[in-house]
Amino acid sequence: MNRQQRRQAKKISRIKARPSHPFHTSTEGNDWCVKGLEYYNQGELELSVACYRRVTDSMPEYPLALSNLASLFNSLGRHEEAVVCCQDSLKARPDYLSAYVNMGDALLFLGRKEEAEATARNCVSLHNDSPEAHCILANILVSMGKMDEAESHYLKALNIQPDFVKALIGLGNVMTETARLDEAALIYRTALTLKPDAASALNNLGNVLTSLGRLHEAKEVILSALSYTPNDMQARLNLGLLYLTLGEIEASVACYRKALEYKPDYVDIIHNLLFTQNYLGDESLETAIDDAKGYGRLVSAAITPFRHHPDRKDIHRRLRIGLVSGDLLKHPVGFFLDGVIPSLDPAQVELFVYSNYFQEDELTWQLKAVVPHWLMVMGMTDEALAERIRADNIDILMDLSGHTARNRLAMFAWKPAPVQVTWLGYFATTGLPAMDYILGDPFNLPPEEAHHFTETPWPLPDCYLCFTPPDLPLTPNPLPARSNGWVTFGCFNNTNKINNEVLTCWARILHAVPDSRLSLKSVNFSDPIMRQNLLDPFAYHGIGPERLILEGASARDLYFESYHRVDIALDPFPYPGVTTSVEGLWMGVPFITLRGHRYISHQGESILSNAGLTDWIAYDVDDYVAKAVQFAHDLPRLAILRTGLRRRVLQTPLFDTARFANHLLRAWQEMWRIWCEQGP
Repeated sequence: MNRQQRRQAKKISRIKARPSHPFHTSTEGNDWCVKGLEYYNQGELELSVACYRRVTDSMPEYPLALSNLASLFNSLGRHEEAVVCCQDSLKARPDYLSAYVNMGDALLFLGRKEEAEATARNCVSLHNDSPEAHCILANILVSMGKMDEAESHYLKALNIQPDFVKALIGLGNVMTETARLDEAALIYRTALTLKPDAASALNNLGNVLTSLGRLHEAKEVILSALSYTPNDMQARLNLGLLYLTLGEIEASVACYRKALEYKPDYVDIIHNLLFTQNYLGDESLETAIDDAKGYGRLVSAAITPFRHHPDRKDIHRRLRIGLVSGDLLKHPVGFFLDGVIPSLDPAQVELFVYSNYFQEDELTWQLKAVVPHWLMVMGMTDEALAERIRADNIDILMDLSGHTARNRLAMFAWKPAPVQVTWLGYFATTGLPAMDYILGDPFNLPPEEAHHFTETPWPLPDCYLCFTPPDLPLTPNPLPARSNGWVTFGCFNNTNKINNEVLTCWARILHAVPDSRLSLKSVNFSDPIMRQNLLDPFAYHGIGPERLILEGASARDLYFESYHRVDIALDPFPYPGVTTSVEGLWMGVPFITLRGHRYISHQGESILSNAGLTDWIAYDVDDYVAKAVQFAHDLPRLAILRTGLRRRVLQTPLFDTARFANHLLRAWQEMWRIWCEQGP
C-alpha cells in the first residue's frame, strides 16, 4: 500500500467510526450525504461510499443515502450491492424515483433484463411525468431489442423535458440501431449543443460518422470523446474500428491492445482485436492463436459448463440442429444460408434458429418461413440462452459468427449442446475449448494447418459454403475490353483489405498492361479524404487518377451492374474476398487470387478450385502479376470465358444447394455418431 492509499484508508477509517449515539435528525444524515457527494465529485468514490455507509448504519431506512449508495455501487461495478440498497430504499419509500432508476441500471448491468423491465415499468406507472423514468425503461427496452417501444419512451421523456440529454442520446442510439444514421447524427449533435462534453454522444456520433463513410470527421469526434473520458472502452473500441476502416491495421491493433491494458477482460475489445488480426500477414498468426486461446480461457473461467446431457445416444435419430447468429438477413451469412436451409431434409433434421438481432428483412422472412423453430434471443443472458438451448434438447449447435459483431460465443462456453461447431461467419479459431469442430473444406483446412485451431478441423468434401444467386434480372454482358479498347481490372472489397503490398502489386499490373484501368467500389469512397488517400499512393507508384475508377456504395442491383464494366477481378490478400468473389463469378467476371497459408487466406483458392478455375490461383506475388498480364493480353480467351462463366459455375458445388445440404447433413450425422460412441 503506497502513501496515498494509506492516507485514504485512514480517512475512510475515521468516517466509518460509529458515532456515540445514532443520528437523531435527518439533518445530520444530510450533512454526511453532502460530504459523500463532495467526495464523489472529486472522484474519491470509496470515501464517498464510507460517508453514505455512515448514514445507513445509523439510519438504515434513509432513502436518499441508500439510493445514492446504490448509484455509487453501480459506478464501482458492485451491482448486486446496488440492488440491495435500492430494495431497502424502496421498502422505506415505495415510490422513490431515484431508487427505481438505480435499480433498473443495476439489474441491466447484471443481465437480469426481465426484472429490470418490470422495475422500470412500475417506475413509469408511478412517475409517468418523469423523463428519467421513461428514459430508464427505454434503455432497458433497447437492450432487449424492443426498439419501437424504446423510441416511444425516449420521445415521451423529451416531450416532458426537451433538453434531457440522456434521452437524446438514447434516441440517437435507437436511430443508429434501426439504420437511420443521418437522423442519429442530428440527434447526437443536438445533445452536444446542450452538453458539449457528453462523451457518450461524441463516441456514438463518431461511430455513426464511420458508418456513413465520413471517416476523418469521425476520427476527430472519437478522439474528442477520449479527451473527456480516456478510459472509455466503447470509445476505444470505436477508435480501433475506425482505424480498421481506414486501413490502418497496425494502429487498430495497437488501439485495442492499449484498451486491454485498462481492462484486460473487456470481451468486445478482444473480439475486435482477433477479427482485425486477420488483416495482418502470416507473421501475426501465432499471436492471434494465443490471443484466441486467452479469450477461451477468460470466458470459460467465468462459468460452470453443463457436463451432462440427456441420454439420447441414438445414432439414427432425427437430429435437432441449432443455428446461432445475428446475421440472418441481407448479409453474407444470410446469402450463403438462403438456398441451403430449404434444401435440408426435414425428415433428417429439425432446425432451431436463435437469432441475436432484432432487425429483419425479406431474406429473414424467407428463412423464417422454412425454419420450424425461430427465437429472437437478443437481450437474453448467456446463461439464460444456454438453459433454453439445453431445454430444447439441441444435439448440434452451430456458431455462425465467430468473433464478428453480434456473436454469442461466450454462451457456447456453457456447452449447452453435446456437439458444438463454428462455421461460415468467421475465418479462424474461436479459441473456445467448448467448441468441438470448425467446418471448412480441403482447401482452407489442409491437415498441415490443424494446429491453427483449438477446434478439430472438419473439411466438407467440396466447398465450405454454397451461394444462392440473387433474384435479379441481370445477365453478364460481353467483355467490356472489346468495346472500351482497354482492360478494366476491378475489386469491390472493402478498402481496408488494400494494404501496401496489395497496392504495389496492382500498380505493377497497371504498368504492365498499358491503358488498363482499375475499378474500385467501396462505401469508404463517399469520403473525399479516403479517395485521396488511395489516389496518393497510386500516384507515388506512377499511376495517375485517370486510370482509377472509384465508386461508393450503391443499391444491390446497381452493385451487380457494376460488374458490367470489369474484365478481370483482383483479389486482395491476405484477407481475400468471399461474397464479392462468388458474386463476380455469377456476373461472368473471373478473379485472380493469391494462395495463402491459413484459413482466411485460402478463401480464393477454395472458390476458384470449386469453380474449375485453378489456373487463376497464383503461387506468389510475381505469379499474381504474371497471370494478370497474361489474361489481359488474351482477350479472345477472356471473352469466351465470360460468355459461359455463369452457366459453368452454376453447375459447380459453389451453387449446388442440394449437394451442399447433403454434405452438411452427412457431416452432422458423423459428428453425432462420434459423440454417441465416444461422448460422456
